[in-house]
Amino acid sequence: MKTNNPTIISILLALGIGFMAGWVDFLNDEPQAAVLLLVVLGGLLGLTRPGMPWLCAIIAALSIPAFYLTASALDFRPVSWPQPNLFATLIALIPAFIGVYGGLGVRKAYWLARRNGLE
Repeated sequence: MKTNNPTIISILLALGIGFMAGWVDFLNDEPQAAVLLLVVLGGLLGLTRPGMPWLCAIIAALSIPAFYLTASALDFRPVSWPQPNLFATLIALIPAFIGVYGGLGVRKAYWLARRNGLE
């Protein structure tokens, strides 16, 4: 069975971005910092690693509730729990998709401009 190393790297990077955003969200009572992280780092991921952007966005977003569950299992307490419940963190899918697909769009626009001689 052949493994696709760029895809594995993209998945690991998305997991790292998601856990970093989860850590930031866990230590703050407002979600703006985690959203900024998802959009900016997700955009960089989409720009540099265009393979399977939908999977990377889903993994990055779902890593936030995974971080909350992992930290709670290790007996750490967040500054404030997501309201009304942990499922509220699923809204992170929106900035994750915006970031990853935004970076992918910039990459495609650059390559189209380069191919057409518009550098």
